[in-house]
Amino acid sequence: MAVWVAVIAAAVVAVIGLCFGRVIEGSLAAEVGKWALMGLVVIGILEGFVYFLGPLIWHFTYGKRK
Repeated sequence: MAVWVAVIAAAVVAVIGLCFGRVIEGSLAAEVGKWALMGLVVIGILEGFVYFLGPLIWHFTYGKRK
């Protein structure tokens, strides 16, 4: 599950970067590095939500039935 969240988030960040990104850094390498770092941060935030909220949601939906 976590791998697919990361893959989808990376694809969304890449598409947004390609469609709406502007080169504001001094070089293209710095711009690509900025987008890569931003993608890792977004993936980390989403993985945190999955890691912390997933078990909580499972507990409130399926855990109380047992």
